[in-house]
Amino acid sequence: MTIEHQLENGRIAIAIRTARAAAGWNQDEFAQRLGVAKSTVARIETLEMSAKADLVIKAVRLFRNAGIEVDLYAFGELSLRIDEKSIEQSVVALQDQTRRRPDRKRHSSK
Repeated sequence: MTIEHQLENGRIAIAIRTARAAAGWNQDEFAQRLGVAKSTVARIETLEMSAKADLVIKAVRLFRNAGIEVDLYAFGELSLRIDEKSIEQSVVALQDQTRRRPDRKRHSSK
């Protein structure tokens, strides 16, 4: 694999991971929205596999619908724009204790 291909995969992985986190989606939720296995998302985000073009296009559309614009080639940079409504929804999702892993749940103080 050429360095250019590695950088391309890295750009896509970083965009997906960052936009997914900004949307407040865990890997499983994002995989369900994409219609793929969670392991596919994990493998793309950790550069174990390359994302197919149709998956990248679908991901960009999902992000856009969530208020997140992803531009993989903005003047030689990776650009993400997240609207205020999406930020608010993400904060709510991130604070939702029911979405946390059992070992990460905060214990409520009585």
